[in-house]
Amino acid sequence: DHTDNNISFHVYEGETLRTAALRRNVASPHNGRANLINCRGLGTCGTCAVEIISQGSDDGGIAAVDPPQRNTVENLRLNLPPHNFHDNAEKLRLACQIQVRGDITVMKHTGFWGQKEEVVGSPSVPTRPFGELEYLLDGKSPPEK
Repeated sequence: DHTDNNISFHVYEGETLRTAALRRNVASPHNGRANLINCRGLGTCGTCAVEIISQGSDDGGIAAVDPPQRNTVENLRLNLPPHNFHDNAEKLRLACQIQVRGDITVMKHTGFWGQKEEVVGSPSVPTRPFGELEYLLDGKSPPEK
């Protein structure tokens, strides 16, 4: 579902944001050439950096993303250049590392690594040059239904 630059799509419980966006073919978690040149979900390249600007929680107070805070992989990658040179660095998460557990709103920033402060005007068209192998390294997401 597209409205201006806002995109809504269904995510399976526990699916990583990167895998969900690529599977639904609605928006890429990567910018430009990073669609081809990325680590395929290992968390080592940082090109799927996004900002989670809001997240709902269910009645039990469960966070809408898991882990609710950056994990070790995210901290290692996002504390290195080019991410750590920008004021929004502390707000960034890696789409390949977070599992979606509820409704979230995500903002993608410009730059090859999504590290700049400007917001992407219109999302990159998702590409899956390796087909289903794009998700081979994603051991967190459930299989597509």
